[in-house]
Amino acid sequence: MDDYFESETMFNDEQRVEPGDERTAAMETAQSWDLRYLDDEAVLIDSDSAARVGGEELSRIGAAPVRCEDGSVRVVLADATPERIAAIREHFSGSLDIAVVTVSKLASLLDAASIAVASGPETMTSDAVTSGAAAAAPVWGRTLERVLGLFDTEATRLQELRGKLQELGGEMAAREGRVQELETELQQIRVERLRDQEAVDRLRHELSDRNSRLERALSKTQELAAIIQGGHLR
Repeated sequence: MDDYFESETMFNDEQRVEPGDERTAAMETAQSWDLRYLDDEAVLIDSDSAARVGGEELSRIGAAPVRCEDGSVRVVLADATPERIAAIREHFSGSLDIAVVTVSKLASLLDAASIAVASGPETMTSDAVTSGAAAAAPVWGRTLERVLGLFDTEATRLQELRGKLQELGGEMAAREGRVQELETELQQIRVERLRDQEAVDRLRHELSDRNSRLERALSKTQELAAIIQGGHLR
């Protein structure tokens, strides 16, 4: 699948990768954690171990007990994390080796483990769990159910995200409106400042004109005073 989906289980929280990249991702995981990569080795679900842990718990921790070609029992995973390793050590014997498989391989094994647990050891053998037409239809059915569940989970998450985006959009619209109000107020303040400046300039001009008139009046007064004083002297 091109994208990835989230669910409540640890395994379903993993990122979905393109089929062509699964092998590379699994090999890198094995190398970084110093684990064995099983590649295309034929493995069968170990029914006894799966029954002891339970199908739901195996899906939760994202690991499956398998019997390999050499007869040894290992626990396989697709994505190694400290929490997942600790969960495996908790549920399985510490002597069991941990190996890495691809994501799609692990998904099929988990489906097979769920079928083995549900069917019981007396009616389901390891070979019947992993091969044959009888097991193929249930495995694909459970895989489809899981995919549909992931779509539902993703749809819910997208709906929640859409609600948050709408809420954020409303807040941004309110902020944009407030910014426009502030810009309008600022423009009005600028206009009022220009008007005030024009009024100040006009008052300065009037004051200067009055000062000039007062100076001329004072000059004439002084001239008249001089004339009057000259007349008295005669």
